[in-house]
Amino acid sequence: MNAEKTSQSFDRYECWRPAYELVSVGAWLLSFTWVTWLYFSHKLPLSWCAVLWTITLFLIGLRAYQAIRVLMARAALSGSQLTFINYEELAQIMKGHSEDLWLGVGFRWWPEHSQKLYELMKLDWTKLQLPHWVSRLLIGESALPDEAQGLPIIHGVSDTDENLFRPLKNFEGGLCLCGTTQAGKGVYLSHLVAQAIARGDVVIVIDPKHSSRLKDNILHACRASGRMDPLTFHPAFPDVGIRLDPMHTFTNATEIASRIRQAFPPNMDESFANFAWMAVNAIAQGLIALEIRPTLPLIAKHVRLGIYDLLEPLLERHVAHYARENWEEDEAELLANAGWAPSPAVTQRLMLLVAFYERELHFVQSDPAIDGLVEVFRHNKEHYSKITASLLPILSMLTTGKLADSLSPSITDIHDTRPVMNLEKVINGRHVLYIGLDSMPNPTVASTLAGIWLADLANIAGRRYNLGLSGGKAPRISLFVDEVSNVINVPLIEILNKGAESGIHTTCAMQTIADLAHRMGSVEAAHVVLGNLNNLIALRTKDRMTQDFVVATLGKTYIANQTLSVSSRASTNLNPDYTGGVARQMSSNLEALFPAEFLGRLPNCEAIVQVSAGYLYKTRCPILVAKKG
Repeated sequence: MNAEKTSQSFDRYECWRPAYELVSVGAWLLSFTWVTWLYFSHKLPLSWCAVLWTITLFLIGLRAYQAIRVLMARAALSGSQLTFINYEELAQIMKGHSEDLWLGVGFRWWPEHSQKLYELMKLDWTKLQLPHWVSRLLIGESALPDEAQGLPIIHGVSDTDENLFRPLKNFEGGLCLCGTTQAGKGVYLSHLVAQAIARGDVVIVIDPKHSSRLKDNILHACRASGRMDPLTFHPAFPDVGIRLDPMHTFTNATEIASRIRQAFPPNMDESFANFAWMAVNAIAQGLIALEIRPTLPLIAKHVRLGIYDLLEPLLERHVAHYARENWEEDEAELLANAGWAPSPAVTQRLMLLVAFYERELHFVQSDPAIDGLVEVFRHNKEHYSKITASLLPILSMLTTGKLADSLSPSITDIHDTRPVMNLEKVINGRHVLYIGLDSMPNPTVASTLAGIWLADLANIAGRRYNLGLSGGKAPRISLFVDEVSNVINVPLIEILNKGAESGIHTTCAMQTIADLAHRMGSVEAAHVVLGNLNNLIALRTKDRMTQDFVVATLGKTYIANQTLSVSSRASTNLNPDYTGGVARQMSSNLEALFPAEFLGRLPNCEAIVQVSAGYLYKTRCPILVAKKG
């Protein structure tokens, strides 16, 4: 029973045979003509001719339909060339699908398509393609040109194309978009961003390489949807766009320190990084205790010059409230036991206050902000200098020149008319924000900026999570991160892991998993990131590691194989007997649902898509263009 089913299903893949039905069409046309001649020569009455005409026309239509099906299947092997679509046409496609994501044009991929692809791998498929004029007659000018990259037969295993939609809820688990250079990754990303804009989502796009095409597409999408022009930030062009403060919103000082931690060099020793975090946290605590809003320049200043200007006024205030009246009578004793001053800038008064706080006030009425600053104050000066030597160059880049004004804006500066924004205002105002990072000339600053804002967004997600602000209770946030290997960090992983609960839909675009592994330090760490992305759009990729990941994600299926053997034998008798036989053997092997080698042969803007933990599609994505005129 199983062998019979396999054989029957195997015959279905012989769809690229010659259209023998055309011979029947010709024969029945001759029959129709002969009947017509019989009628006009008065050799058959009209009633008989009408019956014969009906039969011949029916058979002509039937055979023509069967022939066209065969020809269409062979014409489909010529593939599909790149197409273009404007924003108005995209809006028309999305009409009635406000809670769906449009994946492009294509078909659902079934095991039978895998079978067809494996069969084509055994053949010289170029001989199956129809002459150009026949293909043009059947499918128009849509065939993939010879000069185009990729193999046309991948999309040609199906002769049907339709708009593909999946519920938006399926993408709460994150979406991975991967593809090599010039494979169409930016085209797909532009479509995803444009749809999010059209839905009315809060849209945040982080683009390390600052693609002008993506930026223009975002602008056109906003205008086509009737939304405000996108807010833009770019460190190379600080005079335009907005001022974006990454330190504005926080619930406690540790959040400030965690964001600054993203500025630490990635190769910094863990013990150094922990102390640097403690020092920044102490500075932030001190500023807040003095009712001064922490900013990047202030933090950089106190990291560079020391925490003495913070510690002394805090101690003076604390002593005024909690010290006994005659505590200064012990000045000589206190100074004698105060130890060495860590810097010439440290006054005798500060040494006295520190010594008194450590001896008495710490036990009477301790203060967390003072405790942290005193710990930094007493820390080994040489060790502190080594830490700041790694941290200060990055902080200096972020706090000098016009970039400092963009990241730490002064609302009292009447000469700077750029809007002052933060991520909380962006979200509450349902804005579209484009952040270009200029990673090619300055990758360190780009990575640091992305890390700080992602940490800020992670904090916002945490607050939403704690307050239960999801499921329509708060604006949906669509986060798009291009070239994710340039900016991946712990906050982004946390957003991928837990952001769905707080209403953040994340799309990460990358070229190869190897890039991600290099950034993360290991392949295992890269797979931690990929494990939090439940959906996949894979375009052409040459990297073997990426191909293996995609193939493993897509799964396997059983592929039927047919073996034919012919045998003949003749006896040696005077009158020889001849015997012969033909044997056909069917077998099935477990193979990749989509072969890895074809991932490197996908034409531009074509992808294999897996969503919703099992739904597999082969798609083409038109290029978004602005409407002419």
